[in-house]
Formats: sequence, structure tokens, C-alpha cells
Amino acid sequence: MPDFIGSKQERNVCVGQCQIKSVNEDQRTIELSFSSDVPYLRSWGYEVLSHGSDAVDMTRLENGAALLAEHDGTKQIGVVERAWIDGNKGRAVVRFSKNSPLANEYYGDVKDGIRKNISVGYAVNDAEKTGERDGEDVWTVTKWLPFEISVVSVPADISVGVGRSKEKRKGDHMPKEIKEEVESTETRATETPAIDVQKERAEAMKQAREEELSRAKEINAIASSFGKQEMATKAIEEGVTVDAFRVQVLDTFKPGKQVDTKSGFIGLDTKEIEQFSFTRALAALANPNDHRAQDAAGYEYEVSRAAQKASGLRATGIMIPMDVMSRTLTTASADGGDHLVATDLQAANFINLLRNRSAVIQSATILNGLVGNLTIPKQTSAMTVENQTETGAATESDLGLDEITLSPRRATGNGTYSDQILHQSSIDVENLIKMDLLCEVTLKIDYNALNGDGTGNMPIGIRNATGVNVLALGTNGVAPTWANFVNLETLISDDNADVEQMLYLMNSKGRGYVKTKEKVSGYPQFIAGDNGMINGYGYRVSNQVPRNLTKGSGTNLSNITFGNFADLLIGFWGGVDLNVDSTSHALRKDGKIGIAMNVFYDVAVRRPESFAIIEDAII
Repeated sequence: MPDFIGSKQERNVCVGQCQIKSVNEDQRTIELSFSSDVPYLRSWGYEVLSHGSDAVDMTRLENGAALLAEHDGTKQIGVVERAWIDGNKGRAVVRFSKNSPLANEYYGDVKDGIRKNISVGYAVNDAEKTGERDGEDVWTVTKWLPFEISVVSVPADISVGVGRSKEKRKGDHMPKEIKEEVESTETRATETPAIDVQKERAEAMKQAREEELSRAKEINAIASSFGKQEMATKAIEEGVTVDAFRVQVLDTFKPGKQVDTKSGFIGLDTKEIEQFSFTRALAALANPNDHRAQDAAGYEYEVSRAAQKASGLRATGIMIPMDVMSRTLTTASADGGDHLVATDLQAANFINLLRNRSAVIQSATILNGLVGNLTIPKQTSAMTVENQTETGAATESDLGLDEITLSPRRATGNGTYSDQILHQSSIDVENLIKMDLLCEVTLKIDYNALNGDGTGNMPIGIRNATGVNVLALGTNGVAPTWANFVNLETLISDDNADVEQMLYLMNSKGRGYVKTKEKVSGYPQFIAGDNGMINGYGYRVSNQVPRNLTKGSGTNLSNITFGNFADLLIGFWGGVDLNVDSTSHALRKDGKIGIAMNVFYDVAVRRPESFAIIEDAII
């Protein structure tokens, strides 16, 4: 499909020397033509607008579309009263506003023949290549939606405009010899500057077309990745910037949801995801000369090749695709290690390692399958509004703008397995290895998302993000009260960042504390109610939350974090690059193989005002 499908376009049309036939002074209406099938050169070739019976969607024009000045949505000077297709042209009756000085200016100039250019804004919905002209492709737009008509200054298509009857040219009443001399003199006098002006205008129009095409192409690419094509059409039509559209898309996803782009995904269904075997992949990597191991891992190699192609990343071993990663993260983040395995391990065969529960990843906004850096703009301040006298000058103010960027960081892990265990076909062994590999990297990323301090290649997590609300309890730490828990909510509310989905996060010591600490001394109601809520919000327990903090002479202090965890972004680039060290003689001697795993990710706090923390709780 061509890149311009779904994009917003404009056709600037010169009315030329013409008479205005259908002017209704009482109603302030003028009849005009707004489109034709004259070929129009764009950056992709010549564009021809079809005016067939089913080519033009007149819905917007027939329902009170705007008449604008220079395609500026803030300068509406009238309304489209009627619109229809007449042969190979689009025609309309427009009515100018009576209450706008700008509308009066444009109405007078159009009526007097000073402003003679009409332009139509439209969306291209479908097109087909129909030939070539002057070395350029000719594209016929077979489906298009006009949505506004403008009075403009830049001419292009001289076949449409206000009225269309030809006026007598200067000199038509002269004798032939004198007329030819006058025309020759005028041509000589104006030829050179006309060429210069035309060239300058053409270059400006070409640049504008290229910029508009680039904007539409980027918006369509984002929309295609996230399944938001309807949003893209509207954004292109309304002139939304690429960065602003990216924010719009992100805002549509609910807290705790994974936002999956198509990059890095290869379209595996549930059955195919379950068919992917970590043990077969590792056995094949560990035994490159074992034909049976290589044949057994044929499916894993095929999936890996597809994953590398989709993500644009080259694996050192086998690439585990985003399909498998995303599914594992979904199940892994539910409650910790006990939810990582679909089939329970048999206690007689294996003793499962007790791990921390994840703290934040199940409520964060997960961006899977990223390619390149992701930059998200944010507004940091608004314009200044003040009371002034009738003639007092307003204080100038600018919108404060900033941006957050996610760029890939490498999380890597190394370990060893016995060669014998990789030759087991047990489902329990498969799930044990899957849990061991992915659970550890998930918990590391989860830990960094909460506690990262930005040193080395570590991201900055919630606790260390600039702008996060901090409630200090005391010089050396203090046991938190019911009022302190409520104060966390107040801090976020003061920043207008409070939402219903907020929750409290604490370690296991904190859970014991809130279940036994009375709201009011001597009254048997505790901070954590029997309904599992604190102050009307849920709470989560994870030993990823630190309990070894210090302040003054206080030691072993705990963190308590409260907020909207959907404003925590965690991005992943590609899948998991899994490889083995098959060259270590020391490991081989002991019947073991080394495992290396790499995951590329990053963390960003979208709105630090959405969080409030205590760093000195004695619990």
C-alpha cells in the first residue's frame, strides 16, 4: 500500500480571471468549484482525483464543514452550505460569517476578485497506479474524503475556483497589430521575474508536501504497529504532530496492560508458544555436532530466525521471540515464582527456589518489541493567565516542554546446568528451566524499575526519579501512622495526579505492621482493613521493596511507595538472546554447560507526580 494512503492532503486551486455569477448579498453565499481531475504533481508522482459516483465521500461537506482561511483551523470564516459533484469537478456553495472581521475581509476580497484561490483539505483513503507522465508515476485517487474548504493565497490547479466564466483580457478591443505589440512588451517585461517567483513557490510547495508526507507516514507507521488506524486518520486530518500522536496512543492503554508493537513478534498462537522448548534450544546450542539435538531443535531454530528478522537484532545463539517473552511476562508478573509455571513441579523431583514476588512489573505499562530509541514529549508548565485592565499588556509566557527517552540497556545473566538435565524430556524440567531463566531476569528488571539509581547501565527507578513526592517522617526514622498513609495520597492529589488505580507497595515487614498497627491508639481498627485495603486502596507486598535503609542513626528502615504504577514505563527491545558456553573444559569435565542470556530493556517514570514515597519507616 502506498505511504500516502490515509494521509491528509491539500489542493490549492487558482480561480484565474473570472466572474462571480452566484453571489447572494443577503445570505453572503458564493458558489465555487473546489476540486477537479487535473493531474497534480506531488513527491510520489502525479495525483489525479477521481470524481466517479463512489469515489468522493461527501459526508463531511454535506454536514456543515468549515470554510477556513489558509487551512488554519483557528480561522473559520464561514461554513459549507451545499456540496456536490458536477462531472469532473467538485462544487459547493459557501456562506461567510457576518460576525467576524476576518470573514468580512475575506468575503469582500473574494467578491471584489482580489482573493481568487480556493483549496480543499482531504484524506486519501485509496488509490491505484494508472500510468506514467513525464517520467513520474500517475496515481488515481479512487477513494477520498474532503473535509474542509479554504480561501488561500497559493495557486496550483487553474481549473477550479470561484465562478468559471472567462473575462475579456486587456487589449481585446485593440487592433491586432497594436494588441500583439502590447502582449509582446508585457511578456518581455515580466518573463524573468515570473520564472523566479514560480520556482520559489514550487520549491516551497515541494518542501511543504514532503514534510506533510513525512508526518503522515510516521503517524501511519505508529498506528499500524499499535492497531490504531482510526486514530491515525483523525490525527493526520487535524494536523497532530508525530510526538503528540505517540502520546495519544500511549494514553489509550489501561494500567498494567502490555502494549505490544508488531516489531519483534512473529505471530505465534498459544499452541505454538507452548511448543517452543527451552531445553531443546539449549541442548542444541550445547551440542552443535549432535545431529539428533540439532534436528530436535529445528522448530526453535526456525522461530529464532523469524524473531531476529522481526526485531532487527542478531542473536549470538537462539532468539526467544517477543511472543514467548510477552506470554511469560504476563504469567510471571501475576504473583511471583508460584505463577511462573503452567504445570506444577513435582515435589518429589525438584525443590523449587523461593524467590521474591515482583513489585511493579504487573502494574506498569509494558512496551514490547521496541525498535530504536523511544522519545515521549511531555508538557511541564502551562501559559500564564492573569487579570488585567482593559488596555493592560498581558505577561508573555511559554509552554514548558520536556521529554523522556527509553533506550536499550542490557540485562545479562550467566549460570550452569548439568548436561544430563537438558536431555530430559519431562515437562517439569522444561518449566523449571524456563522459570529459572526468565524469572530471574524479570525480577532483576522489576527491582531496577523500583530501586534503580542510574549508576553504571542501571535505569532510574521510581524511588530515585526526580520529582517524586517524598514524605519524611523523622530525623532517625519513625513508625508510620494512619495519618502518614493518608498523607501519601494527599501529596499526589495536590499535584492533580490521583486516580482510582493507585495502590500501596511495601515489604513483608510492612504487611505485618499495617495489619497490627491501630489507626487510633486503644481502638481496634487497624491501618489495613479486613477487606485487604488501606485508605480505600489496595496494597501489594514484595521483598523487592528495601528494608535496609538508613537515616541519621536509624538503620534497617523500610520504604513504602504509593501511586499510579501505570505511569511507570518498561520497554523491551526484541526477545531474549540465549546462548551456551560449549568451550569450557572445566564445566565439561563436571558434566555441566554454561548459559548466557541477554535482554534489552529500559525504564522511565512517565509522571513522577504520580508517586509518593516514605524512605524512613520503622516497621
